[in-house]
Amino acid sequence: MNRVETKSLFLCIAAVLAGCRADAIEEPAGPEIAEAQEALYGDLNTSSCTLAQRDVLVEAHQAGRQIAMTKEFDACLRYRMMEWYKPCHQGSDDPFANEPRSTQHTKVRNVMRSGNMADVTATCADLTDALGHAQYDGYGDSHERMEIDRGYLDGVAAAGMSDFERAGVAGVIWHEAMHQQDYRHDSCGYPEGEYDQGLHSVPHMANRCMLSAGILGRAIVFTEDDRAQELGIGRHRASFGHLGGVGDNSITRVRLPPASRMRYCIDEGVSGTGGSCATIENPTIEYGGAHNVPAAYRNAISFVEIEPMVLLFSQQDYRGSVSAFGYGEHRASTGSFSGVGNDQTRSLYVPPGARVRVCTDEGGTSGHGVGTCRFYDEPTPTTVLAGTSYAEVVRVVTAFTEKDLYGTRASFGAGRWAGAALNAIGDNRIVSLVVPPTLTARVCSDAGSGNTGAGACQSHTRTTFDLGAGLASAVSFLEVTPPLLGTSTLSVVRAAGSGAGRVVSTPLNLDCTSSCSAAFPTRSEVMLLASSTGHDVVFTGCDSVLGNGCFVTMSAAKTVTVNFVRNNSDACYDSCMDLCREDGRLTPSQCAQSCNAECL
Repeated sequence: MNRVETKSLFLCIAAVLAGCRADAIEEPAGPEIAEAQEALYGDLNTSSCTLAQRDVLVEAHQAGRQIAMTKEFDACLRYRMMEWYKPCHQGSDDPFANEPRSTQHTKVRNVMRSGNMADVTATCADLTDALGHAQYDGYGDSHERMEIDRGYLDGVAAAGMSDFERAGVAGVIWHEAMHQQDYRHDSCGYPEGEYDQGLHSVPHMANRCMLSAGILGRAIVFTEDDRAQELGIGRHRASFGHLGGVGDNSITRVRLPPASRMRYCIDEGVSGTGGSCATIENPTIEYGGAHNVPAAYRNAISFVEIEPMVLLFSQQDYRGSVSAFGYGEHRASTGSFSGVGNDQTRSLYVPPGARVRVCTDEGGTSGHGVGTCRFYDEPTPTTVLAGTSYAEVVRVVTAFTEKDLYGTRASFGAGRWAGAALNAIGDNRIVSLVVPPTLTARVCSDAGSGNTGAGACQSHTRTTFDLGAGLASAVSFLEVTPPLLGTSTLSVVRAAGSGAGRVVSTPLNLDCTSSCSAAFPTRSEVMLLASSTGHDVVFTGCDSVLGNGCFVTMSAAKTVTVNFVRNNSDACYDSCMDLCREDGRLTPSQCAQSCNAECL
């Protein structure tokens, strides 16, 4: 086992030994963080630590607070709490013994996200049997005190922290903090064999979920001599230097993130899409275990492709039977739903880089989903569309407001996005991107003339964890380019006698006040938004009406008819008269004559 894997195993074993000890720890000794540094170090205080040890704790604590806020962390915690949690049977000593799992999930999540974790004092100590110690304190106490093994921190500091290691240290902090909140993992009053510390206890859930959500959208590949490299969603070619951390023909084992598929190949292939390949999957919402590469591929891999997968579950909270769907269409009639069951989907997990459209009717073997349909871009534990028998998973670029795929996120399909079209995430906020295979994401600091991108620009064909100083938090334009799989033309025409109005598409391929057309990638989704040029006409919609716009799936060339009709309401006349009086250029009688003509 390499250093990362050994440490992870030791973490699980050591935490079992440590968590149920009620040893009191000494009050913090040594200098506190200077007042001027409080904003930098957040709400973590360290004691008896070297600078290197403190740096590890600070980074891990900051990362842990980000991880705890993600939907992936909640998904992992929700599943574990609802499926496996067991309160201790210790009477009045256990404040949670008589509360249902749903209540406990909410409590635990709130503790890990709220002020209960805001004030932490970690003392660096020499621990012989564990990575961390903490005493049982009391639920609701907002100051957590714990000891962390200095040898463990030194080992992490010496090697430099990967995202996996940073999440692992955060898992230790959150594990011990849950002991401070009176969550335990000793025998808990159950008969022998009925209580598994690593499976049924909240502190171990904190460990596991920090790791599962803390390395979002990235796999780890390992070499024989313990070197490791993280690889995000996308294609990684040795000839392009993408495997520089481990080297060409050096990979011997891999670990996959939640809801993902990996294809590794002996050669890159003529078109750079891989040749002589094998595929593995992790159809769960938690980080996968180590996978040993078969002998035919050991020390022979020069191409790796990582894709997200959408998971559909037969029960709420990511429980029950599951079906795992890669990119493409999936129909119950062809057996794709054999795992989850036809019309049985109750929750679903959508990782970055994917969007799923689910429908109640397949529309026949050549159809593309009809009936009631709904889109999902992220994990959804409840209230999923009932009666699902069709699912289409499409490639999208997922943008994040913080580096390392943290913060607010939004997904963007093929097309150009700027201004109001970026409102899902906000202008000048994109810092990191998930870019799945076959897509290219071009980001620029300025939309430029005609929304084609200008200023400082970057192009990405793989996941990037930080756009860097030049573009981080400065993106005003995003263009997502699909592979050359064809386009379909969308034409906008006006109904006979239609009034004046403007039609704009998202993505930003169309913008006109008369009939117009533009090419969109086949199978892409387009929203047409319309607005009147004045108060005298109103937009009355078009086919596939959705709110004040029209939604079109480009399965083929399509024509959409829009209609702006004269506003003959009293409100139109009153509004017109108010504007005319404010203008002051016409007499009241002239205003009335003009408004009568406008508001027929």
